[in-house]
Amino acid sequence: MRLFAILLFILLSVGCTLTKQPAAPLPIPLKPTLKSETYQLTYQTELSLPKVKSVQLPAHDVSRNQTVFIATDKASVTDKLLEQISDSLTEKHLIVSEKKNSDYILTIHQLDLNFIDDTNYVLVKPKTPYPLFDTVAKQYPTQQCATLFAKVSMRLTHTASGDVVWFAQSSIDSASFHQEPIVFKFSQEQRITNELEVVTFIHQQNTEEARLARAELTEQVKVPEYKTLSKLSNLTKVQGPCNRTEISALTPMMQYYLSSILIDKIKVQ
Repeated sequence: MRLFAILLFILLSVGCTLTKQPAAPLPIPLKPTLKSETYQLTYQTELSLPKVKSVQLPAHDVSRNQTVFIATDKASVTDKLLEQISDSLTEKHLIVSEKKNSDYILTIHQLDLNFIDDTNYVLVKPKTPYPLFDTVAKQYPTQQCATLFAKVSMRLTHTASGDVVWFAQSSIDSASFHQEPIVFKFSQEQRITNELEVVTFIHQQNTEEARLARAELTEQVKVPEYKTLSKLSNLTKVQGPCNRTEISALTPMMQYYLSSILIDKIKVQ
């Protein structure tokens, strides 16, 4: 009986020794550090000075501390613009009055705003171009932005005589008004293109059958390396008004700018 037990122990030991031991599971390799860099593109356009025409007639001298009534029945004037025009007249040492029988009547004839053809902005080459610049420049050489054309005209009439003593007109387009370059940014990002291939290979090699097969190999299984690809993002605007909503928001400032230019042309004795 004791002999049988010894023989059984020996047989079991030999069986365990002869049983194949599977290779260790393969770990999923660490992903490489992916790079991401951001660049800017600056676009500019030709700018124009405001067009101004001002004529003052010598029939009546406009003197300090004379009163002026602002007539707004010919144009839609906001309360804010009316306040700004009043402040401009005050700076000229004229007194703004609510009475129509003031010394003079300042009539606002035009406050025109119209969208015209889009403005073409051209890409500006930096002093030290980055490696990607030429590639991106071919893809995005220009940008088009909505453009407003604003025109303001006024007339100053001597109330007692009805004589027109001054009339003026000014105009400007929105691109020349805000004068900012349009700036866009984009990124170059690295992405792994074969992550699924690598993970699938690892899972396949970690099955029991594959591990037993690998145990018999003299060389280690080579895990596929991660492959990366650099990709450019779309352009994102970061500076300057361009679309119609952004350009329309310039309306109050453009009207004030043109109005202040005109009132500054009134010669006050």
